[in-house]
Amino acid sequence: MNISSFPGYHGKILQIDLSKANISEKPLMPGVAEEYLGGRGMATRLFFDEIDPICDPLEADNVIVIATSPLIGTHAPTACRGHMVFKSPLTGIIGSPNCGGSWAHAFKSSGYDVLVIKGKSSEPVMIDISPEQVKIIPQAKLWGLDAHETTDRLTADPEKGKEYRILCIGPAGENLVRFSSVMNDKNRAYGRGGPGAVFGSKKLKAIRVSGRRKIFVKDEERYKSGLDQSQYLMRSAPITKRLMRELGTLGLIKLIDIIEMLPHRNFQDNLHRDDDLDKISGETLRKTILEKASACYGCSIACQRRTNVGGKKGEGPEYETVVMTGPNCGIYDLNAIARAHYRCNELGLDTISFGGTLACAMELSEKGYIPKKDWGQMNLSFGNGDILEKMVDLITARKGLGDILAEGSYRLAEHFQHPEYSMSIKKMEIPAYDPRASFTQALGYMTSPTGACHLRGGYAVSLAFFGGTKEIPRFSLLQSPIAIRNMQNLGIIQDSLGICRFTGFAFSTEPWARMASGITGRNFSTARMEEIANRIASLERIFNIKTGIGADEDTLPMRFQQESIIVGEKETRIPEETIVKMRKDYYQARGWDEQGVPRNLQ
Repeated sequence: MNISSFPGYHGKILQIDLSKANISEKPLMPGVAEEYLGGRGMATRLFFDEIDPICDPLEADNVIVIATSPLIGTHAPTACRGHMVFKSPLTGIIGSPNCGGSWAHAFKSSGYDVLVIKGKSSEPVMIDISPEQVKIIPQAKLWGLDAHETTDRLTADPEKGKEYRILCIGPAGENLVRFSSVMNDKNRAYGRGGPGAVFGSKKLKAIRVSGRRKIFVKDEERYKSGLDQSQYLMRSAPITKRLMRELGTLGLIKLIDIIEMLPHRNFQDNLHRDDDLDKISGETLRKTILEKASACYGCSIACQRRTNVGGKKGEGPEYETVVMTGPNCGIYDLNAIARAHYRCNELGLDTISFGGTLACAMELSEKGYIPKKDWGQMNLSFGNGDILEKMVDLITARKGLGDILAEGSYRLAEHFQHPEYSMSIKKMEIPAYDPRASFTQALGYMTSPTGACHLRGGYAVSLAFFGGTKEIPRFSLLQSPIAIRNMQNLGIIQDSLGICRFTGFAFSTEPWARMASGITGRNFSTARMEEIANRIASLERIFNIKTGIGADEDTLPMRFQQESIIVGEKETRIPEETIVKMRKDYYQARGWDEQGVPRNLQ
């Protein structure tokens, strides 16, 4: 079957070899689309086929794959997210972030479904993609510019009839900071796992896209039935209808504190004063620095916030940024957090890993493990918001102590001989939910294929508190393994369709199944999507096993095993025996063996 008879796809993979300055196309095989759908699934499959799992993430052998989905290019709600897969320089395993904004939609409009990048250029370059031609263009003059400046330069004076969209790195990626981001629309980020460093190692400064190619819908009636239902449910659900629209993601601050999951001082405890949280809440952002709400392409939720701090304008900060650079560092200064967030976006840093690494440094300093002579001019103490923006610059430039912080919290803590103070899993910093307050939260982090991630386990918080009919007790050993497998599978489906996780607060898979089936003319039933999700989960696991990690990496830092927090007036922690049991039961729920190896290991 020719892919051209498969609606929803253009049927083309664009391949770039930067070492040879070679540009080629190859057909997208129908079997890949049928078995992996798009986005995360398709990118993972093509990545797996192209890369040596034991390669150095910062050398030419690493491969970057960016894939779209059959929903992108339609009116499906939030269908604008591209998915990027690479070997992570932070973790040494699979890196798999996705990003909203408008770039993925523009890339699909250029006439391609997937972009595969190999090799390493000898000089800074950009890739320019349009339906008419694809070029690799030297761009030494852009090297050193931040993501905003780069975007402005590359969108100025477009050719007649063209509208450019830019994917680029800032100086953090150029300097190979292991948690550097790739930026889209200036402030949207492929953030986790260090994709910016992979771009920087390849001397790839930017990818510019333009085009107006359309896709068509095979079964309009079936597609529209799913579309209409999804839009109705999103207008009805409290989180997508009101909370996110009125307060953005910062609407979660007080909610997560009420359920006793909000981290404090490098996850030492979950204790916050109400008046401190008031200073950083969504309500305070709305009253003080908000200019207007905004949204990614095709999204009605509009959780983004355009803000202004003393004349400096930017986007955000979001929930994860505020908590990880705020309370997790003992800081409750919204203006200082926002300015640091602006700077992270400009220079290209993942704000979650930035906050987690800085909190680790603060605790190491507090306990005397980082000598004061290494602090430079910094007062590296919990609660000091004055250093946030300065530390972004020092880490980006790899100056002084910033050079070792640029390696992430795990390598930082290991350098100072106390790895137990890195709150990370598989070397990736844990996001802004304390896993001791929920078994599903803990298990989601433990078994995430990319390391601890807000998109691979962070939203497990919903299963215990606002999961509706799917809600389970927060400390259920029996239900947590199956519940987290199901939630991870839903996330895989969402990522493979190129849609936002927040839609999951309004509805599950069924409307998406009808939309995907209507667009493609194929039967992507809910059962079929579950089968696809299981296939993708196993493939990610197989890749990670081939890099050399195993079941022992599916665990929690010792702090969460040995030190308690107060939840419901009781002390709680996740001891080793609970970790072992949950892990074993999760593997069983996945159909893997007792060491977490998929039985279809390839």
